[in-house]
Amino acid sequence: MRTILLVATLLACGLNAAELFVATTGDDAAMGSKDAPLASLTRALALAKAGDTITLRAGTYAGGQTISLPDITVQSFAGETATVKVPNDVERQGNCLWATANDVAFKRLDIEGGFYYVLKFELGVVGGLVEDCRVHGSGRDCIKIAGADRITIRRCEIYDSGLRDSSNAEGIDNVNGDYMLVQDCYIHDIATCGVYPKGGSIGSIIERCFITRCNAAGISMAQSSGLQFYDKQANPEFYSCRDCIARNNIIVDIKGSGIDLEAALRPKVYNNTLVNVAQTMRAGIRICGNNKGGDAGLVKVKDADIRNNIIVISAESRRPAIAMHKDSHEGTLTLSNNHYHKVGGKPLFWWEPDNAYNLDLDGWQKASGEKEATQGDPGLDETWHLKKDSPCIGKAANLAPTEKEAKDKPATGKRNPEAKAEARPTAPEFAEDYDGNQRPGQKDRKPWDQGADQTGADPLPTPPRKETPGTGARADQRSAKR
Repeated sequence: MRTILLVATLLACGLNAAELFVATTGDDAAMGSKDAPLASLTRALALAKAGDTITLRAGTYAGGQTISLPDITVQSFAGETATVKVPNDVERQGNCLWATANDVAFKRLDIEGGFYYVLKFELGVVGGLVEDCRVHGSGRDCIKIAGADRITIRRCEIYDSGLRDSSNAEGIDNVNGDYMLVQDCYIHDIATCGVYPKGGSIGSIIERCFITRCNAAGISMAQSSGLQFYDKQANPEFYSCRDCIARNNIIVDIKGSGIDLEAALRPKVYNNTLVNVAQTMRAGIRICGNNKGGDAGLVKVKDADIRNNIIVISAESRRPAIAMHKDSHEGTLTLSNNHYHKVGGKPLFWWEPDNAYNLDLDGWQKASGEKEATQGDPGLDETWHLKKDSPCIGKAANLAPTEKEAKDKPATGKRNPEAKAEARPTAPEFAEDYDGNQRPGQKDRKPWDQGADQTGADPLPTPPRKETPGTGARADQRSAKR
């Protein structure tokens, strides 16, 4: 019965959906048509019904708005850019835009400010989209996901977090939001971490992003949260995140770790290019446990899978390329085909379970069991792509799914709030590189290249061009599938 009612509701929204137009030259007493637009986003939201689209003409509009009806889209008019803005130092304007209903979408907008957050998806929301937007100038986090599931953030530029309070100000802060998907985003100048799924987030993916100039980690899977934020039924062990993936990202100029793994269950780190990371603290990739106290106690990383990454540490940094801390991991540790480089020297590694610091690559492989690891200059060009003579070409494991694995992939519906811990995939299930080019499939029997890009096809400009949101990936070249 619930399924029938949901389908009927969605059909009704689709049949009755309207488009309301807003322009700075409009009139809030108007009908909201293209020829007679409204003057404010506030009025458009007051008139809107579930399923409607609000289209903003070029100009600046007052933020501080709450979207409380489902399936509302707020977008710029095609070929134009509308700005939605509030100051970041006025406490009563906590968010520039706040989605408290399911399936709210923001498209092609410039969104700025908020005492706390530029965008917030509230607890209990299922479904949300931020696409082709610029999100910036926050008081603290740029995007806050507070227990909202299935939020997709695609082809966005996210920057300048923490302009009021830089002590805890992420680019994307996801606390217990399941199945978050962050794709093709340009994330830069972040006061703390670029992206993290934490608080027990299940199945979140960060892929094909360019992340740079973060004062903590580029990607963290994941830092600690208060125990009250965890879903004890879906996550009784209090893992910070479960089955989350970071793949095909280029992460550059990070003061802390390029990628952090902390109290994570089955984290997967594949084909990332990390350059000049761990400038002043932590490690290129860091693995550590977390004593959360209370009912949780010490929670270790379990069954980490780290393959095909390139990690470059600068000459000035004294930090390790990869660090395994004490009391940090249990289960099966999969490490293979990673490439390590220390500018002007040889990379160092920490294996704290044996009090082994500053190991060389041989010592690291003996301690960790890593296979097929390589070291030396990876041969990157000025855009952090592999040069034609790079030693990293053809040195990665082919992680493309077999036909059987692809066929056996469990289905995941758009909404399933009552079954948060869905069956997890048994295969990495990706074949695209950072640029959207296809890597060899299993039938080809060819190795992949290490790092985020596969040679032999056109690269994206990195950093992206100024006028382009996100990494510059085109929508028609990308699959929207997870």
